[in-house]
Amino acid sequence: MRTARRGRRLAALAVALVALSATVPAPAAGTGFAATASAAHSLSSAALEPASNLSVTTRCSSLVALGAEADLSWTETPSTFAEGHTVERWRGSTLESTTTVTPRTTTTLTETGLDAGTSYTWTLRAYVTSWTSPGVSVTASTPGPCL
Repeated sequence: MRTARRGRRLAALAVALVALSATVPAPAAGTGFAATASAAHSLSSAALEPASNLSVTTRCSSLVALGAEADLSWTETPSTFAEGHTVERWRGSTLESTTTVTPRTTTTLTETGLDAGTSYTWTLRAYVTSWTSPGVSVTASTPGPCL
């Protein structure tokens, strides 16, 4: 009888741990927090550091029909458990695209087909599963017109 009760209590505790790990709230902006649940249902966390030294160089494409291009480069995140980076391209307050760059050690991206004479902002974040680091941003204008 005691063994059966103890087994039910342990089962209820395991269910509670799984529910807790599945309902961890999203991190507050800028906290750099990441959490994962393992098969044993334990919760672990570590800081997910952002990449740094984001820079951009814009130019007209060598093919006029492609418009302008932007070459982005950065220093990879020091968080070795990160899977890679995401790069968001903003035009004013409109998110135009999000690109995933993997593996974590890749530190360049060329964006093509940009409008000439236009200001863009790029935001870079490190990621692991659904967790992201704080973003670093850079703004630049493409040359224009590209003829």
